[in-house]
Amino acid sequence: MGSYTLAEIASRVGGTVRGDGSRRVAGLQPLETAGPEDLSFVAHPRYRHAAAASRAAGLIASDGDVAPGLNLIVVPNPYAALAAVMDLFFALPRPAPGLSPLAAIGQGVQLGKDVSIGPYAVVGDRSRVGERAALMAGVILGEDVTVGADSVLHPGVVVYAHTVIGERVMVHAGSVLGSDGFGYAEVGGGRAKIAQVGNVVVGDDVEIGACVTVDRATFGSTVIGRGAKIDNLVQVAHNVVVGEDAVLVAQSGIAGSTRLGRGAILAGQAGVAGHLVLGDGARVGAKSAALQDVGPGAFVLGIPAVDHREWKQTRAALRRLPELLHRVARLEAALRLAPGGTSASEVSARVGRRRTSAARKADPNRKPRVRR
Repeated sequence: MGSYTLAEIASRVGGTVRGDGSRRVAGLQPLETAGPEDLSFVAHPRYRHAAAASRAAGLIASDGDVAPGLNLIVVPNPYAALAAVMDLFFALPRPAPGLSPLAAIGQGVQLGKDVSIGPYAVVGDRSRVGERAALMAGVILGEDVTVGADSVLHPGVVVYAHTVIGERVMVHAGSVLGSDGFGYAEVGGGRAKIAQVGNVVVGDDVEIGACVTVDRATFGSTVIGRGAKIDNLVQVAHNVVVGEDAVLVAQSGIAGSTRLGRGAILAGQAGVAGHLVLGDGARVGAKSAALQDVGPGAFVLGIPAVDHREWKQTRAALRRLPELLHRVARLEAALRLAPGGTSASEVSARVGRRRTSAARKADPNRKPRVRR
């Protein structure tokens, strides 16, 4: 790790320097802990006060007025710039090439140039591991598995037979690719297992978090599209197709044979029922359950998930429900006591006047009336 001027960093991230472009920085730190030799970033207006008080040598920001008096690198997207700067200061170390004597390699295995295979890793018969790929300690590949070039499988990953993993894929510890799909037929009051004879195909540039399960297809393939990002503790069922650049956030789950379009997003703990289609760019909010198709670009919330505007209107109405129930009870009581011939509208007006009067009396800021 070296040091860089703000001007050098700005040129890498497509930004513009506001202030002293010759100022050198040697690290990247949060706003609160950054010092005079550090770079920091501001990605949301709520951090304006922290930015103004920061001791950082410079800030990455989208707003040129976020911290008057501080050096800034102004960019359209601070998060994208942060990703590029992280590569400058925190390049991830790759395992050294080599084959551990404690690894078990099957028959007919093809290993590319400069692969790294750690202790207690197992590579099944006829599997192929591409150039510069890394299988860390305890990784298990079944038979006829393909792992593409520059991919990294972290400790304890299990990959069942016939799974295909593309290039530059990262799979974090404890994940399982290719386990049986959840398929059973009801027979005589019991459950007969349906053989799951398909596989899993993972496209290039995918990242899969820790303890994720991706089930193989009953027939054909369960597909994770190029560039998709999957957080920890996610379940992808058999025959699901996850579109390119889709995002599945922690604890979300997709039931069998559902298709997610390009760039679709499932927020934390979102669920999607089986045999549905979510269009390109569709979004399912946190803790929501999509039980029907979701159109391209739509944003749905709730259980069952509906358009986010409808959900917000419903929530606003629910907050008023106790008050409405009290009003209905008062109206019913007033109607029972009202003399004959009194209309419901007159009763409602009287109840409204009583409620207004009671609210006025309960107001702590009410000025007492003075009788003359």
